[in-house]
Amino acid sequence: MKLIDEKGKVFGLVNIIDLIILLLIVLVGAGAAYKYTHKSAQGEIRTVEFQVMVPCVRPELAAAVKVGDKMVKDAIYTPVAVKSVDIKPGLSVNLNAQGNKVISYDPYMKDVFVVNEGKVNISSATITMGGQEIRIGKDYYVKSRDYELKGTIMGITIKD
Repeated sequence: MKLIDEKGKVFGLVNIIDLIILLLIVLVGAGAAYKYTHKSAQGEIRTVEFQVMVPCVRPELAAAVKVGDKMVKDAIYTPVAVKSVDIKPGLSVNLNAQGNKVISYDPYMKDVFVVNEGKVNISSATITMGGQEIRIGKDYYVKSRDYELKGTIMGITIKD
């Protein structure tokens, strides 16, 4: 008995194309079942807190950031909210009379330190919250319904 006959059927029972399609459907179903039932594939819901430093902001913009503000992505609120806000005098680097660089405080501009917090499913090597990747040193847009400020992530804490 031939494996595939002249009509293209395997063992005279099933067409080879139908068999391939059936195998693909079974493989996709098995992959989906694994993804949604395997514990490590699902990850775990954790609370993530991260600090963002927004340098050199006008005082009226710094005052707009309030505790409890929800972050926005594409006109939709995300599960990330402002936990605390700390406004400090803005640091700047200037040259002194000898031409050396010195750190001084800007009499007008402010540095804003925002701590954001949210719950996220951690299931891969990156943490993404509110549509933005959370990683120390990466730019982060502190963006609510009323303001948008660009800062840098300074620290991350993953809570149990």
